[in-house]
Amino acid sequence: MSTRRAFTVVSLAMLFSALPPTDVARANSGLTKSQDSSDATLPTTQSTFVYDLEEEPSQCIGLLPKPNCGKKPEQAGDRGGALQWLVFAILIAAVGTIATVVVRNVIRRDREIAARLERESAPKS
Repeated sequence: MSTRRAFTVVSLAMLFSALPPTDVARANSGLTKSQDSSDATLPTTQSTFVYDLEEEPSQCIGLLPKPNCGKKPEQAGDRGGALQWLVFAILIAAVGTIATVVVRNVIRRDREIAARLERESAPKS
């Protein structure tokens, strides 16, 4: 089996193993919804996610975030927290490093081409 095919098979297996069981899988196993032990032990709650806003929600919810809506980050992983700034800094450093390498290689190539042209155009004695 080629490496590409093996990678594809392993990736698909991991994807399908991570999916939650569906009603089709439950029907194929012969269990009904009332017989499934996982459904009987877990309480079902209908929960609506509520935004943690400091202002009136109708004034804050829109296409773009509005000023003074939301909350200040309390933990490093919160939106606008230290980890988000760290990821931004890493991205900027990575793009800067890539740009530096590209510019250095272009300058090196141009110098080699100029040196080769100079040798070829020099009068032969």
